[in-house]
Amino acid sequence: MAKAGADPTGDEDASPVIQREIGNDTLLYFPPGRYKMNRQVRRVGLRNLGIIGQNATLVHGKVDAIKGFDVSAGEFHGPAQHFKIGIPDNPHRGKFLFGGFTLDWRGDNQGMQVLNHHTAGTSDIRSLRQVGLHSLGCQGPLRVHPATENARARVSNVDFRFGGLTYQKTINTRDTYDGGPYAGRSWATSGITMHPKAQGYLRVENSLFGGWPDNGIYVIGGHPGTGNGTVEVINCIAANSQASNIRIGGDNSRIHNCVVVTDRSFGGEFYYEQRPIHIDDGTCTVSNTKIVQKKPTGWSLTALHGVEKAVIQNVEVTIKNTPMKALVVDEGVDQATVKDFVINTPGWHATKARVIRNGGATLTNVFLDGEKIA
Repeated sequence: MAKAGADPTGDEDASPVIQREIGNDTLLYFPPGRYKMNRQVRRVGLRNLGIIGQNATLVHGKVDAIKGFDVSAGEFHGPAQHFKIGIPDNPHRGKFLFGGFTLDWRGDNQGMQVLNHHTAGTSDIRSLRQVGLHSLGCQGPLRVHPATENARARVSNVDFRFGGLTYQKTINTRDTYDGGPYAGRSWATSGITMHPKAQGYLRVENSLFGGWPDNGIYVIGGHPGTGNGTVEVINCIAANSQASNIRIGGDNSRIHNCVVVTDRSFGGEFYYEQRPIHIDDGTCTVSNTKIVQKKPTGWSLTALHGVEKAVIQNVEVTIKNTPMKALVVDEGVDQATVKDFVINTPGWHATKARVIRNGGATLTNVFLDGEKIA
């Protein structure tokens, strides 16, 4: 890309060169350097594409005004995205490879969606690292949508630990409000999201997500009646995101070998709840996972009424100093089994009733502070 004319010093806008060179059966390689983008690069209907960096940094031009997801003044103009590859009704075809970039969001009014991707093929997204805070109140860095039944996408070795600001604390002038009880949240400023109509398979692995105002890992395999995709969150660490750190749903989805930590308080104005794990719907498993709440502000593990079947096994929850529910299973859950579930409550006196709200799950080998309670 440097030989093609993209400035590796970060002084000149590389977007026109990228837009010109991107195409079918093409690998765009960014050698070491700093590449500034002042506009979204958007392509629909492509087949077989790679966009990779080697010690390459992506930055965006100065933003002076933004409303919602669109920048209206500054060096950067238009949708606050680096790359949009495919759309829901016309997804990318064939193979897609993306990664090898550092995202430099240090300074004021920084951070936007790095990739918005819809695919009917096979996608591999990896090795992305955030430095600095996402502070524009727009969409979070990744949206990955396996749009068809045979689509498969993998996100791995992603480090988005520094999170982002809720939009009220940015220059964003959006006025998001859904009429519900959670007005004021920064809807869509999540570490990673999927799509309500997802039909395929998404795996998120070996990654870090922290401090996002609208969920850290928010991957649901489609909404009931519109999508029946499958998601897996494997070997990930999530921390300090509101409203949930890991939130899944879908068909045979699972969280495995993960760690969730809440140890930082953002203040009660906008970040008032940080639930570690949320299961929304479908058939889901949570296994071999630890939850550590040093500053508890939300229930540790929740299965909502849309869940058809939940399996929770070999999970350890530690809730320090503050009374909080460790397990909540809604009465609307069709079937739930909980086995080998350990609850530790250092610094306060807990009882079974104080830590578990069970709407009908089968409990086996449940321990509270070393004592078997089910």
